[in-house]
Amino acid sequence: MIGRNSILLGSLGAAALAACSPYDPDLAAVPYQCAAQEPRCPNNYTCMENGSETGVCVVNGGVAPDAPPDGLDGFKCADDGRLEPNNKISEAFVTDVGTGAPMRVFGPLSVCPEADQDHFQVTIVTPNRGIEVITRWEGGLPISSALLNEAGTPIANGIARGTSAIRACATNLPVGIYYGRALSNEGLKNNYRIEIRVVDNCL
Repeated sequence: MIGRNSILLGSLGAAALAACSPYDPDLAAVPYQCAAQEPRCPNNYTCMENGSETGVCVVNGGVAPDAPPDGLDGFKCADDGRLEPNNKISEAFVTDVGTGAPMRVFGPLSVCPEADQDHFQVTIVTPNRGIEVITRWEGGLPISSALLNEAGTPIANGIARGTSAIRACATNLPVGIYYGRALSNEGLKNNYRIEIRVVDNCL
């Protein structure tokens, strides 16, 4: 005959195992590593590539951050998930520079994983104005910047300003949509800040 204490202990143990299950669907929206085998994520989560070896489990409808979780490769990428995806001009983060604000600063941001590109949309509503894009970083390889026209063609490439900043600027622009672009030299990761402003000239 099984004693009452044995039944109670068995029930408590089963409850504890259930509460600690890594596939409990009642989880936060914060991404975490996918399992190596199926099922790789719990119910209502999807395994998405993010540049890491494993990928990350993201709640359905969510967006995987650029950075591998917890800097698995030794580099800690800044979390810019609130601006993603902005890897191409069709996904560019729409700024209010030109339509409401003369200037905005975004960051810290990251170009992660390798070969990532970040795009920022600027709209010129007054003819013959200019756009200046400056990227700054604290260490590592430089971040390149460029100013693109609506078709995605560069109209101004970044020129170094000291050892930790680069500037792209173009003036006398017609009314239209333009894009600031940031990417890491040699396709390697780095963190940066970007300043985008409407200017009268590029002095």
